[in-house]
Parts: sequence; C-alpha cells; structure tokens
Amino acid sequence: MKVNIVIDSRLFKRPLCVEIDWNFPHLPRIGEQISPLIIMLSPKLTYENLIEFLTDEAINDFCKDLTCNEEVEEYFRAWIYDVICEANIIESIHYISDKEDYTKIIPEIYLSDLRN
Repeated sequence: MKVNIVIDSRLFKRPLCVEIDWNFPHLPRIGEQISPLIIMLSPKLTYENLIEFLTDEAINDFCKDLTCNEEVEEYFRAWIYDVICEANIIESIHYISDKEDYTKIIPEIYLSDLRN
C-alpha cells in the first residue's frame, strides 16, 4: 500500500513528504514510532531531490563535517537518517485521495520534531 510520510522539522523550509510502500499488516498509531530505515528505503530521498527543502541552518549543519573526500550522497543519507531519528513519533494520521486515482485513499502519517 502506498503511504505518505510527512516530516516537519526545523531543518526543512516546508514539510517533507516521502512516498513509501507500506508492506506491513497494519498502520501504526498516533504516539508510536516509525523506524527511519523504512523511510530511508524511498529512492526519492536524495541530496539532489531534497536540497530545496533544506534551511540555511540545515545546509550549514550538513556541510560542517563534510570533507572533499567523502561522497556527498552517502554523507547526506547518514545526515538525513539522523534528522528522521529526531522526528519519528507519529503526531497525526490523515487520509487523502490519490492524485493519480481519486477513488483510492492514501494514509498520510505526520512526524515532527517541533514538540515543546
């Protein structure tokens, strides 16, 4: 089943929506955690695709430990994994119509690190 994971972080200019295939028997509930590894399986989670979402603070944080010998994409995946680890508790779940087929419903799971 197709599921959208929406991550709201202070490091993103706007919430990041990642589409994943959910191959588990049931959806998680509010207050539960989603493993970042599940989200990391999305092929769209690349530096090139996400650079427009990153705030200046995020770019500075990402680049501070980057050396010219490291591969940017490999380092970015490790960095984004850490960001997702900070925001892996489900705050809400919404259901939307699929943009490709309006007769299908897609769960949207909202994760955030903006709690007080």
